[in-house]
Amino acid sequence: MKFKRRQFIEENFFALDKENKIAHIDLEFGSPKDIFDSNVVGKTPMLNDDFMEWLTTALEYTPRRYKLDLSIHFDEMDGYEEEALSDAFKKNMMLEFIRIEKKVHSKNKIAYLLIGLGLAFLLSMILIESLWQEESLAHTIFTYIFDIATTVTLWEALTILVVETFERRKEMRFFVKTLNEVTFAKKEAKQ
Repeated sequence: MKFKRRQFIEENFFALDKENKIAHIDLEFGSPKDIFDSNVVGKTPMLNDDFMEWLTTALEYTPRRYKLDLSIHFDEMDGYEEEALSDAFKKNMMLEFIRIEKKVHSKNKIAYLLIGLGLAFLLSMILIESLWQEESLAHTIFTYIFDIATTVTLWEALTILVVETFERRKEMRFFVKTLNEVTFAKKEAKQ
């Protein structure tokens, strides 16, 4: 497949408004129960994992520099109003962002613990190296093991603090920047 044809493949899947840089997708479901998790009982219905995964995938498929307009239509509304569904969606997105932030915070705690452990290994190695002057097989093995332990713990901490935190924050920003509008409505009868 030639590159020029691949460049515009999104036009086969999305309705693209090239002037406003908006991609539009219509989704159809039987009822709101199809997108909510029936096992979670609360004040606001929780979006199910399948719907959240599909939403993330749709955002990833959205052409670069485009925003996504998502229209969700139902055969039956099951007593839900369009505004209530929109409100539930927004609250679910906020909950998802809070979940991601908690995960970042938890991972950062582990990273700081690893930094402390790595520094303890390093200081122990320096102290023992200064006290243990004779060269022997045990000295070489000890030095080698502490060197590896120090390096691995510090690199793992940096990976968590820099790479993973950056990726999660980038994912949240991508979600906010790409998702333009989500609307809910009853499917119109075909004539």
